[in-house]
Amino acid sequence: MAGADLPWLKEYRVFGIPETFKPYPDQPVYETLYKTARKYKNQGLIQMDYRMTYPEVKDHVDRLATALHHKGLKKGDRVATLLPTSIQFVIADYAISRAGLVHVPASSLEPADQLQHKFKEGLPQALICLDEYLDVIQDTLQKVPIKNIIVSKLADYSLHKPQNYEPIKIKEALWWSELIANTSPDPPDVTFDVEKDLELILFTGGTTGLPKGCMLTHRNIYANAIQNGNALGRSHLLAEGVLTVLMGLPFFHSYGHSTMHCMINEGYNQILIPDARDTESMVRMIREYNPFIQIGVPTQFMKLTQQELKDVNILGISGSAPLSRNVQEEFDKKSGGSGIMEGYGLSEMSPTTHLNTSFLLRIMGGRIPVRINSLFIQLPGVAAGINALFRALGSKNVGYLLGRAMGFLSRLTADADKQPKKKVEKRGTIGIPMPDTEIKIIDIDSGAVLSWEEVCGGKTGEMYLRGPQRMLGYWPEPGSGLDREGYVRTGDVVRVDENGYFYIVDRTKDMIIVSGFKVYSREIEDILQNYPGVERAAAIGIPDLERQGSEWVCIFIEPQSGYETEITEEKIIQYLKTTVAKYAVPKIVRIVDTIPLTEVQKINKKMLRRMAEMEFQPSASRSISD
Repeated sequence: MAGADLPWLKEYRVFGIPETFKPYPDQPVYETLYKTARKYKNQGLIQMDYRMTYPEVKDHVDRLATALHHKGLKKGDRVATLLPTSIQFVIADYAISRAGLVHVPASSLEPADQLQHKFKEGLPQALICLDEYLDVIQDTLQKVPIKNIIVSKLADYSLHKPQNYEPIKIKEALWWSELIANTSPDPPDVTFDVEKDLELILFTGGTTGLPKGCMLTHRNIYANAIQNGNALGRSHLLAEGVLTVLMGLPFFHSYGHSTMHCMINEGYNQILIPDARDTESMVRMIREYNPFIQIGVPTQFMKLTQQELKDVNILGISGSAPLSRNVQEEFDKKSGGSGIMEGYGLSEMSPTTHLNTSFLLRIMGGRIPVRINSLFIQLPGVAAGINALFRALGSKNVGYLLGRAMGFLSRLTADADKQPKKKVEKRGTIGIPMPDTEIKIIDIDSGAVLSWEEVCGGKTGEMYLRGPQRMLGYWPEPGSGLDREGYVRTGDVVRVDENGYFYIVDRTKDMIIVSGFKVYSREIEDILQNYPGVERAAAIGIPDLERQGSEWVCIFIEPQSGYETEITEEKIIQYLKTTVAKYAVPKIVRIVDTIPLTEVQKINKKMLRRMAEMEFQPSASRSISD
């Protein structure tokens, strides 16, 4: 597929996005922090109102890297972490990189068997964790011994630091704060092959069984940071070393890990929220620090609409799970004119591959004004001059001014964008691909590669991806998880419009087959989100025991508060009879108090299938999984 045929290149020209960033820097990931610490000395991290500049972060990174080296860890050894979104996570990740080691992040919310599986597979030589996770660690260490244990208190980076540290129950474990204080910043000299040396082994969510470790190199992570940073086009040049960003998502997840590196590479302040469910703290930090961007997941934005958002102006970037139009509209309506852009990625791709920036087209008046703006920014001295002015004003003032301007423009263009002829914002799309992301679309039935003419003409197919951010393979075998041409199979069925915007029709594993007909679960879920009083909806398929190879459509509904008695199974079935094909009408509907979510706030369809199996097919021999 020739580059000239790629339908999204015209959007690149509108936003001023380069077609390629090659050649990428032949530098290890830790250089992003080193560069930012040199250029933007006053920018840094904010945790529980405690502020730490990037030069201070670098100092602690060098101390921890030195300590790991002194513990006998050598290049390529793995270091596991059990840390929330925190200053500790940032320092640990960069210190592991600086020492030439490989980071294996994990979550304290994972089931014990998955945590043990990660450690058995990765064989870490050291573990860094919070003291509040020690009970989880002690149980795991009985089955997977790890020699070097470093323990931190979350309050080690706060306005109220601990005064005393009690003995740790785990033999030879060390307190983080004492290790940092007693170690000089003298990290080892390490030579890197950035295309082969691993920075990260990031285990997938495990929805299809035990998690697989994605081997991500220094090139993968650095390249994706550059791709993400340039996704908004030339306008990012104005804000380097200026903006403040609210980070409310887990850093141990691929989306959080990637955006953390991107924000450091761009020199942005990062407000770190350790508890992804703490939307009250998010609103308080937004009002206190005026971040212009919030990185989050759909569930967080949905919960934020339940907070007082009057006069809150922030640009949301959502990933990890599908973003419903209802959440976008409610967030826009409840706030003072905020907007949410949806992104897409997968762990195997470091993870980001797409972003929907059409909200910016709307508030800036369409493609022509955006194109003129990007050309203006490219004039000699313009970007540097505006950036210097922004830096003189300071992050908080710039965040306030940009937020107010965005809020005004969002309100001004909200009604105009509802008119079909003037509509430029696209919702329900994951956006356009990042530069250097290569894509092929495979016809589901024939297995043939579709041309872009066929795809833009309306054909759908499964998306395959590769690029500089693509993993080496699944641990420990390079090449595993890739097809013969080096593409990653996403499992997502997509369609593409004439401007190169991608739409997820469904996941192949979530597609429901009813008597030979394909039922797209996501389409049913999107329809149900429009039903009054629906908080969450999930559609799954379970085997039809009377028809081999066929499935029943099963629906789970979580009502909003106050609608518990208004929504009934019969009403949902009658509603769907008027909105979907006859074969897609559910056989089973269940109204539940809460739909289970994964640790990164995705709907846990694996658990829902188990629930349905236990209730409706207790004697079935088939074990249902994703």
